[in-house]
Amino acid sequence: MLKNTIQIITPSRLHFGFIELNNSCHSKFGGIGLSIDKFHTKIIIKKNTKMKLKSKVSNKAQFFLTKFCKKNKIKSNFSINIEKSSPQHIGLGSGTQLALSIGTAISNLNNINLNIEEIAKILNRSSRSNVGLINFKHGGFLIDLKISNKFYSNIDKVFFPEEWKIILVKDNDQGLHGKNEMEAFKKLKSLKKNNINLASLVLLEIYPSIIENNFDNFSKAITKLQNEMSKKFKSFQGGKFSSISVGNVLKFLKKKNVKGYGQTSWGPSGFAFFPNIEKAKQMQKKLIKRFSSCKNLEFIICSVKNSGADIQFK
Repeated sequence: MLKNTIQIITPSRLHFGFIELNNSCHSKFGGIGLSIDKFHTKIIIKKNTKMKLKSKVSNKAQFFLTKFCKKNKIKSNFSINIEKSSPQHIGLGSGTQLALSIGTAISNLNNINLNIEEIAKILNRSSRSNVGLINFKHGGFLIDLKISNKFYSNIDKVFFPEEWKIILVKDNDQGLHGKNEMEAFKKLKSLKKNNINLASLVLLEIYPSIIENNFDNFSKAITKLQNEMSKKFKSFQGGKFSSISVGNVLKFLKKKNVKGYGQTSWGPSGFAFFPNIEKAKQMQKKLIKRFSSCKNLEFIICSVKNSGADIQFK
């Protein structure tokens, strides 16, 4: 019997930075990130007699649904219930996960048999980096080496140590997005080259430190990458970090000898790494006390999500 309902749950991700920003010939920048176990997207889609949307992000969902159906010449007669979605424009990649979930569900329900790369292309996702796409497919530590020089083969799935923890410094404001984000990326191509080779940093420092379970080396390398990102983005986001509050938190963490920290995507949210849950909980208590007056901030302990989207027919 044919199934007419599908449920998809997909994780949020942190985005640590791009690999190639001075790329005048191509729009692909590559990038690295990490799937986390907080703020997932959960949708239930089923065939219906007409389009029906139930969600706080109905406009965005309708846009993805209409565009996907028009491209594949099918009717948009689907009921979409978005039970959960991660906050928009705070650095967690909510839009890409929603788009890929809707496209995947409709493709499966109509036996179109498109792969995730084809779905992303139709919905104009992963135009600069495949980090969100890899998050949907595999989870774990996300490495996209699809950059212009083609000297590197792409790394598939990278399991991230589950004992390592992240404090997400969640800011309820919004980072750069939409037209402003697109304009910023256009201008990035004209900036000076990086002071360090970012691809080498990823391949020779960040990736090996994960495989070797070397927390200190990983943390230092992530901060090194973040420092390069901030030099590129500071003119577009008003400083090293887009949120003054988050910036103050990260300065505090640096003084407390935390080695790995930064801003996810355009922010405003930040992150910091800890070797185990005990260290993370200790610092979480300090942060809550120290920044109690910052009502826009939350300090959330996260773990890696070493798997991608959970897709179930009902």
